[in-house]
Amino acid sequence: MKLLCAADLHLGRQPSRVPGHLEDLADRLTPAESWRRLVALAKAEGVTAVLLAGDVVEDEHDFFEAFADLRSGAEELAAAGIALVAVAGNHDVAVLPRLAQAVPSVRVLGAGGHWEALPLGSGGTRVNVVGWSWPAKQVTASPLDGLAEALAALVPAPTLGLLHCDLDRSRSAYAPVSRAALSAAQVDAWLLGHVHKPSFEVGAGDRWCGYLGSAFGADPGEEGPRGAWLLTVGDAGLAVAPVPLSPLLFDTVSIDVSSLAAADEVSAAVVAALEAHGRALADLGDVRPLAVGVRLRVVGRHDMRAAIATHLEQEDPRELDLTAGGARYFVHDVSFEVYPRIDVAAVAASEGPRALMARRLLLLGGPACDERTALIDGAREAMLEAARHSDYGGLEPPDLSDDAVVAALRRAAARLLSQMTETRP
Repeated sequence: MKLLCAADLHLGRQPSRVPGHLEDLADRLTPAESWRRLVALAKAEGVTAVLLAGDVVEDEHDFFEAFADLRSGAEELAAAGIALVAVAGNHDVAVLPRLAQAVPSVRVLGAGGHWEALPLGSGGTRVNVVGWSWPAKQVTASPLDGLAEALAALVPAPTLGLLHCDLDRSRSAYAPVSRAALSAAQVDAWLLGHVHKPSFEVGAGDRWCGYLGSAFGADPGEEGPRGAWLLTVGDAGLAVAPVPLSPLLFDTVSIDVSSLAAADEVSAAVVAALEAHGRALADLGDVRPLAVGVRLRVVGRHDMRAAIATHLEQEDPRELDLTAGGARYFVHDVSFEVYPRIDVAAVAASEGPRALMARRLLLLGGPACDERTALIDGAREAMLEAARHSDYGGLEPPDLSDDAVVAALRRAAARLLSQMTETRP
């Protein structure tokens, strides 16, 4: 049995940072296009059901904007014998049940905040889907009350949990739940919505748990492929694979200008880097983005850094309109991180604040040791504390892996060392 699982479609949402010269694609760079692609994929794969983990609609006032697209897709699925099952999230707590009344083939599971189970069967294979829909715009208590009773009444079969929640944030107003509590429940795979960054993974005892991520990349904060997950249930258990569907992809592309012979060569380097990125779109499979928004990082060390910066002002990459890999490319931001050539080892052997910064830069690029580990751990805690601030509550969680923390520290250290060198008497 195959199931297609997605979350945070946000029908009615408008993308940001898309330039005016892509106006001809405006009707297709939307969540509705992701939904159309999802429906087409469900039919092509012959799935038993499409499962949506909340926030199908962007806003409670988007009834009419979402109605036509949702109904069209639901009717296509119904005609193909594919069930459409969803739970309501914080964005569509009121409007999704109303849409379900208007589109009878949409099944909203767990309405009013009460756990509900739905058995699904195909070719002798059965699964149970349990779901819980938001009863109000804010939910400060764990939504797991009543789950045990719903599970106890089920016929033995692989069980999937469909939930829109805030994982491991106990003080949240968005249905807080702990990963430990989810792991303790007799559920084989938790399909979660709410956080737009995908994090689906195998947990303890080969159980699956994580965020499906947004089905549509709406802004530069949602980098990387976005789409759905194809889940297969068989004798060997569960298997899952991500399927990119979003017509709009945001990503970061870096170019190193250290080896350029002249400042005006940077424009050709930008085009070459974006064309290489376009060739890599083939890795996404048959359903590729129509447009790619790029955060361009110009990095390296060069004696002509001022000339390179001036050239980028004169030939601004944000004016570029390039087609590569079948997608229209645009640059929405340029980060200039080119610094003077510095003999870091020589500076590290000297004295003073510059030497301290140089030694830390060398430490970060060196082998593992207690001092390096302590530096990374301290920075990770500071980054996590910043991410918890209320001002950043709507952003995706930062990547706090060792590699990501080291990369952030090295960028900061290189920038500060260069500034200290330039202002040194």
